[in-house]
Amino acid sequence: MIKRFLYFLILPLYLFAVDATFVVDKKEDSFPILAIEDSSPQTTDMSQNFSQMLVEDMKVVSLFSVDKSYALAEFDATSPAPVHKETQYLLRYRLVNDGAGGVKADVKLLQDGNTFFIKSYVLKQSEMLVFLSHAVAYDINAKLGGSPIDWIKRKVLFVRLTSPRHSEIVASDYTLSYQRVILKGGMYGFAKWANREQTDFYYTSLSDFKPTIYKMNLVGGNKQKIISSDGMAVCSDVSDDAKRLLLTLAPNGQPDIYLYETVSDNKTRITDYSGIDVNGQFMGDGSIAFVSNRFGYPNIFSTRLNSSAVTQLVYQGKSNSSLSSYKNFLVYKARENSAGYGGNAFNLHLLSLNSGSIKRLTASGENDFPRFSPDGEAILYIKQEGSRSSIGVIRFGVDKNFAFPLKIGRIQSIDW
Repeated sequence: MIKRFLYFLILPLYLFAVDATFVVDKKEDSFPILAIEDSSPQTTDMSQNFSQMLVEDMKVVSLFSVDKSYALAEFDATSPAPVHKETQYLLRYRLVNDGAGGVKADVKLLQDGNTFFIKSYVLKQSEMLVFLSHAVAYDINAKLGGSPIDWIKRKVLFVRLTSPRHSEIVASDYTLSYQRVILKGGMYGFAKWANREQTDFYYTSLSDFKPTIYKMNLVGGNKQKIISSDGMAVCSDVSDDAKRLLLTLAPNGQPDIYLYETVSDNKTRITDYSGIDVNGQFMGDGSIAFVSNRFGYPNIFSTRLNSSAVTQLVYQGKSNSSLSSYKNFLVYKARENSAGYGGNAFNLHLLSLNSGSIKRLTASGENDFPRFSPDGEAILYIKQEGSRSSIGVIRFGVDKNFAFPLKIGRIQSIDW
């Protein structure tokens, strides 16, 4: 029974395709046109690639209609390159290698020939160039008063299955343009950031005698054993102050939700059910949401600490096996079976616990592993549609859904 249920939780997705694309729910006809120009003293693959990175990030900013054409221009020129003569905004950059493996960048935004924004950046590692692009997009969005995009600068943590009984834990940006393998050589699963600063993370090792949760430092690589359990050991959520964890443990064969205090190392059993309770999530009202098979299929329920009462939260769809929470909102996956969705589809839905209202966030394909950004402004998820799989980002502030096609093997879990 456990194996059947875990199939829905850890089913790997086959991911392929290449260049980043985006899907827009609203037309951009009324947006001002933005063009991007390279002013680097030497035109290199890096400087040209940076132009494409900025194109993708400025699409996500969603304040412009972005011209994709690449062009060279003097950094201090007030007029655009000939190919961009119809644009109202110019985003111009100058990249210079610092000779020590890093990059210095000068960036300016011009509006009708006048400098509207200018800033210099220093990047110590040139291979992380995409994060410089994200920082530029963040700063311009803030300058123009756009909807918050703090999440754009965060690292994404995912587990990639590489072969039977082998996987890797990888840190990346939200487009997966940058990837750094943190851990390899064993079987790992369910990586989760341990704090808002993203200095440490939790993961499950399946190479030990029992499934074991470790905490690892991202920079130094130091690791600390947290807890082991027969059958299953997963850290599914971390409190905002990083002092409490929600764990799924199965010391007696059936998985239940436990609260773990990181300061005292005390653990408290929250659920006690003869079936399956997994994937606990902290909610804003002090309760905990989780997945259970109490009705014979995965569904979403809630409970409170020191209470045996359990409340059903979701009444729509079947196989609701993944969820994420932010304050009084839940995003969850539901199987929908109707001609309106082109047959069997797994779509994401947003549930307001205050009003009870539900909004469908996706419309086709299989959408899984939803994760709220720490500020609740966006959702990261995996989309598989036919033979194409992508990282999806839903932005609530601008009501847009972006997709970045992937070619990275198979993903087991994702977090940001």
